[in-house]
Amino acid sequence: MVDRSEALDRDDAFAVTELADGSGWKLEVHIAGVADVVALGSDADATAFLRRESKYLPRRTVPMLGHDTEQAATLTETAERSTLRVLADLSADGVVSGVSVDRGRVPAGRCIAVDHMQITEILGSVDDPLHEGVRAANDAAQVLLQGRRRSGVFALYDLAHGWGSTEEGGIAPIPLDVRTVGYVIVQELMIAANEAIAMWCVQEDLPVLFRNHRSAVTAGSTEDLAAEVAVAMTDPVLFEKLRSRLQSSYRAATYAPTVHGHHGLRLAAYTHATSPLRRVSDLITQRVIFAHLDSAPAPYTSEQLGNLAADINRRIAADREEKAAHFKARDRKVTAQVVAAGELEVLDSKRWAKVLAAATARDPIGDVVNELRRRVQTDDVTVTSIVTLLEAGENWAPIRREVFDWASRAHPEFGPSVVSMWLQAHPDLPRPEIDGDHRGPSHTPVFAARFRVGQVCGPWATAGSKKRAEQDAAWGLTQAVAAGESHPEVDSPLRDDPQPVPPSTTHAGVRARPASARSGPMDSDSGQASRRRERAQKNPIAWVISHAEHHGHPSPQWAVRMEGAAHAPVFTCEVRYLDHTATGSGTTKNLARTAAAADLVDSLLDETSPARSHR
Repeated sequence: MVDRSEALDRDDAFAVTELADGSGWKLEVHIAGVADVVALGSDADATAFLRRESKYLPRRTVPMLGHDTEQAATLTETAERSTLRVLADLSADGVVSGVSVDRGRVPAGRCIAVDHMQITEILGSVDDPLHEGVRAANDAAQVLLQGRRRSGVFALYDLAHGWGSTEEGGIAPIPLDVRTVGYVIVQELMIAANEAIAMWCVQEDLPVLFRNHRSAVTAGSTEDLAAEVAVAMTDPVLFEKLRSRLQSSYRAATYAPTVHGHHGLRLAAYTHATSPLRRVSDLITQRVIFAHLDSAPAPYTSEQLGNLAADINRRIAADREEKAAHFKARDRKVTAQVVAAGELEVLDSKRWAKVLAAATARDPIGDVVNELRRRVQTDDVTVTSIVTLLEAGENWAPIRREVFDWASRAHPEFGPSVVSMWLQAHPDLPRPEIDGDHRGPSHTPVFAARFRVGQVCGPWATAGSKKRAEQDAAWGLTQAVAAGESHPEVDSPLRDDPQPVPPSTTHAGVRARPASARSGPMDSDSGQASRRRERAQKNPIAWVISHAEHHGHPSPQWAVRMEGAAHAPVFTCEVRYLDHTATGSGTTKNLARTAAAADLVDSLLDETSPARSHR
């Protein structure tokens, strides 16, 4: 039994035995038979449902079952206990098979309690009587871990810095007193046990409280994430940005009596069954399994299980919101003090994000805006701050545009996370839809992508990779949301041109504008015109096409010719639309078309600009 030395609630114990031929291991996990001690409808049962889980406070623990009931059910070295037993075989290449789930019994003296630090000492001492068993458990845990990583799971155990991955794909701190290989062993064996129990319940057609987790459309690959984590571990500011992004990119897991899979763990079925002393969900699942094994009547109907799952999910969400509200109220007081003292520059990124959130609830404060600009210059802006600005009032629009323009160029990878985090704050909105297109040869492809959420459609973005196109498309949607506008639903800009887009135009086809065109005083009309022009220039081809369709005009006519040597061609494009003609050149057809469309956009918008109309 591996836990803190002072632990009074020991839910599980394990034994791992290496096969004589070295082909794998026998796994045996025992889970405290709490359902045999806590009768359905008893006072202890009512207490468990009221508390839902044990609370581990800085100076004391509030046990879910109450102290006396907890001690009657906990696994111990000194007394016999009934258990839920899981047996399985683990091959050397990480395949779990031969799973059986049944009732077990652990006699007095069989369980041995050790803490996490002792695990390290046992592994280092070949003379220790527990050495062989702990070594086998460690080897098996490492095989399980590698198997999970091969399946695409983001599984992090950074014992040196004290960070580990959560089942939902986030990063959470590992308490200092458990930062040893013992923590990894327990985590991997319990994940394997929970998966084995869930799959056994599916095979037995047994409804329990399954743990389901769906993916976020905007979540990136685990390979890229692991590489980012490796770099960020040496940079506290970058690491905090990464954690913030992860928190916004993954959805919360929920309980249900039906199986929908667990995306974060890449499992077809998963449940929480290994902590019945500490979580009421595990106690409910154990009751259902014991009744099935005993051929007794089911303790709950399917409808009751559904209601229990919904109630637990609701209470978990309410606790999360209450906790957030508490910290927000506290942070508002601290914000006022910090702003008044002029100490914004010394705030870490987490505290600054809270200050910004409180400030955006009112009109812009000069000191806050200046500090935001300073953080842009030092590359110290997180996804959380960007989403905060997205939700800010219209008076924040000028600084919001500055930050979004910078972030979309400097950190395109933030785009999907910004969309995901914004959607989490608006659960009434549907999941985002991504439209995609792909043209060109495999060695020089071009991708197009567009995000749509509900009634808001972002602009098409094009790039030399699918990932970059989707990142830029996410930024396009973000800027459309900020502007309160939806782009016309036009076809992909690649439909008529299979030529690749070079790296210089990967950011949604943005064409840089002169500094003089971006700065200087302007009245309301000219400001709106400037923003309209900026949006149009992000994908001028799509804008021109949508302009024709929106106004019912004939489609623009494109003519492209090539000059120069075959190995170094120069393309010139002429586009005719209404009474306008524009030309552009480039090293590819698409570059030439983009340049011509950009000039055409300028010509069309100059015709209706406030400056011209006032002459």
